[in-house]
Amino acid sequence: MYSPSTPLVPDDQYHERDLIPRDLDAERDFNEQRRRRPSRQNAIKKPSIANRMVRSFSRFFAAVLVGVGLTLAAQSYSERLNEVITGWAPSLASLLPAPSTKKTPEAAISPEVAQQIKLIAVDLAIVRRNIGQLAANQDQLAAKQEQMHQNIATLQQVEQDVRQQILSPPAPKAAHPSAHNPPQTSPPQTSPR
Repeated sequence: MYSPSTPLVPDDQYHERDLIPRDLDAERDFNEQRRRRPSRQNAIKKPSIANRMVRSFSRFFAAVLVGVGLTLAAQSYSERLNEVITGWAPSLASLLPAPSTKKTPEAAISPEVAQQIKLIAVDLAIVRRNIGQLAANQDQLAAKQEQMHQNIATLQQVEQDVRQQILSPPAPKAAHPSAHNPPQTSPPQTSPR
């Protein structure tokens, strides 16, 4: 047979914990407690009522928006939609509304209205040109205003320099006796008698 010291599978190793007797009832109780009490990571949080209401309202609102968009698209492109449906399912063609004969926009406008629209377009072009000129004038005015600010700053600096020169005392001259003016002596005084 085989010796108890040789492993059954090569590189099979025994751990000390494998040889310790276990209490299977205690392990079972422990596993049941773990299953009953979910961990924080595995816990499924049920959204609050407010969150569920917001989600359901947003889904409803999205469905309404999609419906309105499809309705408007069907009205705008009714002729093309009729052609597509007729091409895909000719049996449904009898359920579609009859094609309407619309006038072209040019035919629907009277000559007087067309003349007024042309006059308005000319006036609008003039207004646009005037706005462009005003913008250019405003840029020129801003440049001139900046130049004035620079000139005023320069003048204020010059004025400040002149005031400092006027208010500062002149530098003292060296006190040398002048050769032209000899020191004056006072005349002898006579005593009164």
